[in-house]
Amino acid sequence: MTPSDFHSIQNDLHAVFSALYLIDADQLSSEQRKQHQQALSAAYLAWVNAENAKFDLLSSQVKTELVQLAGQVRAVRDGVSGLLTPPERLGALAQGMDVLARLARIL
Repeated sequence: MTPSDFHSIQNDLHAVFSALYLIDADQLSSEQRKQHQQALSAAYLAWVNAENAKFDLLSSQVKTELVQLAGQVRAVRDGVSGLLTPPERLGALAQGMDVLARLARIL
């Protein structure tokens, strides 16, 4: 992983957070709203932690794990791009919640 790769992860996390943030919660069921809030929280924490992390201070173990997670974050970002309805977007984003939580923990 290079500093450029790390910057890409930061951008991908911002895109995932933005996609979640733009979901209109009024179009979601009560259970989907709860899921939306959980996913939004995980995405925000991962994004903020990534923005605050200094690449050169990360351990080599974390950098190795980031390589694996970067592809998963990119897949979540790409998976959302073609979906139109809020429930579809939420479903795709919520599947990546574990990735976001892992990122938030390691950064």
